[in-house]
Amino acid sequence: MYPKEYIDCDQEPIHICGAVQDYGFLIGVKDSEVVFYSENVLELFSVQSSFLLGKNIDALFSELNIDVNPDNYSDNEILAVQRINYQDQEYTLSIHTHNGFVFYEIEKVLPNHKINREYAAIQTILRNSVDENIWKLLLKEIQEVIDFDRAMIYQFLYDGSGQVIEELVKPNLESYLHLHYPESDIPAQARALYMKNPVRITSHVSGKTWPVVGIIPKEEIDMTYTVTRASSPMHIQYLKNANVEASFSTSIIVNGELWGMVACQNAAPKHLDLQSRLLAETLTRTSANAFASYRALETLQEYQRINLNNITLRQNLLNEESFGKALENNIDDIMHTCDADGIIIKINNEILVAGNTPSHNDIQKIIDWSKENNQDFDENIYITNTFCNIITDLENQEKSCGIIISVLGNNTSDMLIWLRKEQGHKIKWAGKPEKEVISEIKDGKEIIKFSPRKSFEVWKEYVKGTSLPWKIKEIESAKWITSVILKASHTKSSQIQDLNNQLKELNAELDSFSHTISHDLNTPLTVIKLNAQLAKKVSEPAHLQKTLDNVIMQVDTMSDMIRNVLELSRIKKSEIELRSVEVKSLISKLVEDSKISFESPNTSIDIQNTPEVLGDKTMVYQVFGNVIGNAVKYSSKSEKPSVKIIGEVHNDLVIYRISDNGIGIDKKEAKKMFKIFSRMDNAKGFNGNGVGLSIVHHLMEKMGGKISYESEAGKGTTFILKFQKPNYDFVNS
Repeated sequence: MYPKEYIDCDQEPIHICGAVQDYGFLIGVKDSEVVFYSENVLELFSVQSSFLLGKNIDALFSELNIDVNPDNYSDNEILAVQRINYQDQEYTLSIHTHNGFVFYEIEKVLPNHKINREYAAIQTILRNSVDENIWKLLLKEIQEVIDFDRAMIYQFLYDGSGQVIEELVKPNLESYLHLHYPESDIPAQARALYMKNPVRITSHVSGKTWPVVGIIPKEEIDMTYTVTRASSPMHIQYLKNANVEASFSTSIIVNGELWGMVACQNAAPKHLDLQSRLLAETLTRTSANAFASYRALETLQEYQRINLNNITLRQNLLNEESFGKALENNIDDIMHTCDADGIIIKINNEILVAGNTPSHNDIQKIIDWSKENNQDFDENIYITNTFCNIITDLENQEKSCGIIISVLGNNTSDMLIWLRKEQGHKIKWAGKPEKEVISEIKDGKEIIKFSPRKSFEVWKEYVKGTSLPWKIKEIESAKWITSVILKASHTKSSQIQDLNNQLKELNAELDSFSHTISHDLNTPLTVIKLNAQLAKKVSEPAHLQKTLDNVIMQVDTMSDMIRNVLELSRIKKSEIELRSVEVKSLISKLVEDSKISFESPNTSIDIQNTPEVLGDKTMVYQVFGNVIGNAVKYSSKSEKPSVKIIGEVHNDLVIYRISDNGIGIDKKEAKKMFKIFSRMDNAKGFNGNGVGLSIVHHLMEKMGGKISYESEAGKGTTFILKFQKPNYDFVNS
């Protein structure tokens, strides 16, 4: 008997493969000297190994008459993507650094006339997509570029498994639409790799690979960020089992998380060069950010509706003289707030039920279990959609598969319990999700490997013992209702006053943040449009890449704004965590974006001293973005537009003065300066809706600061922002 070692897909060191695909060439450098290379480099340059190892990389390229002009770079980032010529053949050279090594990757440039339509494709996605059809548009545009046999949108589910939710497939091929794939098909370490390196091409599944050799052991060469990296043996076998000879994928990243992938397959070997891959990645990023924008707006609207419903429910609970009677009269509304099938309320030794609930004995078992385990609940709340697998002796298990248990305080047995019935459903798998076991003896040890499944024929499974999963908004509603009941069970008079105050604050915040989205997204959208127009006139690939990077950066900025505003909309004054915020780079970026947005490239900018401020990072961004944007906008029509930004520390305050030589403000309009939708009479020639300064005024108050101004019509304006001074001992404690 030999000792056994099990190796599964999720244990493969896929980032340390020690080989490259046949289409690419790799040179590794440390301290400017070549320390490893892929063996096909010897054939490419017609040199011996002794010529390469230890060679200064600049001297190597010089002797080969290859012109390389790298710019500054930082770890894990592209140093340069440029065209080079060698022996009358055009190549792409990309350079990045990782773990102390500099990776030089070379691949041939392939002719592709479809690349010239890239900005038209981006405009098509931005202008014509809505939440329902954005993935269809993306696949259509990507297929125009790559022309693979099959292109799919693959969405990751909550447990790591995935489903094909959209597909373009050539005639006479089997459809994979709506098929499920197990988590092990793309295990955790592969998903983590797709976050770091979002584009992956396997040009020839059965093709030759070239080992990486040199003075560095291959186990020490982390190829996470290389694009020519060979695929793992298990992945190669998986593709062969699927009758695929080429595959291409790019990550769909939504709000900083791996949402899914564009996965493309081809029966015959097929390569996509760097320019084609970059275009597919850009189209995917554009679609992902547009999708995030739609979802963010949808979420904001849904939270507005939920908040209004919850406020009505709170009023109803507080209006009853008897609290028990109030719960009984409103129990259906409490149940529907979380979209539950049934509800149990235990309060003051009384049990109230509504909807589809289990027997009295089952209810008591659930309550007893909650009492015994509530010390392990996260913030006094427990959530699952497989509860019938936890208490297996319930008489009516199917009525309590999904459960939210919210305990009303640490020292009480009172609780709210929302229930969902079992929701049995069929899943169509792409092949039976099981693996073949392969055993081999190596170095006196039995190695047991799990091989990918061989068949992808549709396999149906009926899943029992689960309910529909609880959505975030339903969980948040449960927490909110719990908070309301806790407060309402105490002093009612103070709660009514609190209700009125919070209602006013809620309405003000929802109004401000709804308009913030439309107001502050104008800047990146304008920058995207101008860059796209500029790109139509650009012929050089290097300049085209720079313009493309600007578009991607602005789309990412737009996604960050939406996510930050949604987070900001849920913040109450007591919940803000003030920290020291560095504003120098922020101000520089906002200035340049504003000059592009308001078409004022000749605006003179004078930035003097930029001390850190105490505030919320998102709020500080909103404040400076609005004020600097206004300064550039309203001075843009001056003969010599200029903006001056000066920061100074004065006692316990950090004061910023942002001045312009623009249209100024008439003193008679001072009263409406910071009111929402209020615009000055002399500002009608400029775009705007009177929202920005109202938002700034609101945010400065929340951060314990203040905004004021000094101005005279026709003579410019100075806005004065007074922040609290950071207390570094407190901030770092």
